[in-house]
Amino acid sequence: MSRYSAAIAIIKRSTPVSALVSRHTRELLRKYFKAGKLTTAVATRQVEDRFIPLSTEEGDLYQQVETYISETYNASSPEARNAVGFVMTIYRRRLASSFHALRQTLEKRKGGVGEFITAADEARIDENVADQVEAGEEIDIETVSEDERRALAFEEIATIEMIIDEIKHLPTDTKAVELAKVLGELKGTGYPQVMVFTQFTDTMDYLRDQVVAAGYSVMCFSGRGGEVRNTDHTWSMISRDEVKRRFKEGRSEVLVCTDAAAEGLNFQFCGALVNYDMPWNPMRVEQRIGRIDRLGQRFSDIRIINLHYADTVEADVYRALRSRISIFEKVVGGLQPILTRLPRLIEESVLSRANAPDGKRDEALQKLDIAISAGEESALNLDDFADEELEVPPRPNPAINLSDLRAILERSLLLPRGTEAKHLSEKDYSLIDGYLPKAVRVTVDREFYESHSDSVEFWSPGSPTFPDLSLYRRG
Repeated sequence: MSRYSAAIAIIKRSTPVSALVSRHTRELLRKYFKAGKLTTAVATRQVEDRFIPLSTEEGDLYQQVETYISETYNASSPEARNAVGFVMTIYRRRLASSFHALRQTLEKRKGGVGEFITAADEARIDENVADQVEAGEEIDIETVSEDERRALAFEEIATIEMIIDEIKHLPTDTKAVELAKVLGELKGTGYPQVMVFTQFTDTMDYLRDQVVAAGYSVMCFSGRGGEVRNTDHTWSMISRDEVKRRFKEGRSEVLVCTDAAAEGLNFQFCGALVNYDMPWNPMRVEQRIGRIDRLGQRFSDIRIINLHYADTVEADVYRALRSRISIFEKVVGGLQPILTRLPRLIEESVLSRANAPDGKRDEALQKLDIAISAGEESALNLDDFADEELEVPPRPNPAINLSDLRAILERSLLLPRGTEAKHLSEKDYSLIDGYLPKAVRVTVDREFYESHSDSVEFWSPGSPTFPDLSLYRRG
């Protein structure tokens, strides 16, 4: 046994935390299920990458944009380079998402090139920041507007207009054509509903029209909220809870969404997910997959299909990650810190001076290989601390359970003075106390909360609606 393994064994055997908490890997949960110790099956991920060749027109345009990004960045003054790099990175991320998303950004951007910033331009900057934040990027919002202003001086309106014009003349995006094929394949193999993820609302808006045209019923969710299509082809807003309810009822075959849906919306009734674009931070992709890869997933095999533009830096990086560490198929453990640094690695490559696209891709892969090798040697893998035995050690019973909490809500005499709970339905209550400014809707039913998490609080210790028990302790 190595010194590392021996140290882990001692820590696991000696820690007092083991009396209160069990840390389980998905593999151990599968063993529990096979042994009859777990009633809920754990789904198996079937991950597939599809690398879609760009058409001749798309390939030429892609290279033009790459060249514009690199040359604009490297021609900027040293003091403005961070600002220009930020804007060029926005262009690159949107290019990797869809040509439509890049066009929308350039359309909004070109009005400010060579001119003063107007109030409308300020609003567009705010919208751009919102998209970046929704895509999971770490942004100092206070400096973004200034960066975008400074970068304008180094951009060329003639080049921007040329790129916009060429995008206008492109046929349907080859990746969107592939998406329609994927949806048909999934439906034909027993997956009637699919979630389609993208980073940007502009790409979402483009895709929903393409998917509707392919004959599917579609619903959307983004930072704007939920949206459903009307009979007159317009879109109406609906609540977060309504999105989940309608999708669960099967009223939509495809849910096209941005990363806003990767936060707090769980769809274990849906067995397939398509990543239309791949964020530079792979952990964002893992969060997307987590919306359907949950305990209680009704499909034994869940399908994850990742779409990439072939022969690009991003595609090569993800291909290498799948080959080296089987990303998205198993937990990457101690390599997570390496993966969170991946956006910087890709950014450095796409902004570099390398003339040929192959040079940028080789540079990115070399840096990635060095980073993974270093991470494998030095990283602390938390999965090494997971339980391994099928026999779960005895745990003390909880001091209070959900049945107890329900009994308390049913009898207001058991609640603190000034607190009152009234039934709204079988599973939720209206709660009033002397601290909350108005009545709050609460529940102690997990499934009900799961379906209405936007409009109801789960009444348990830790919730702001739960009484502060320290006030009632005897000193």
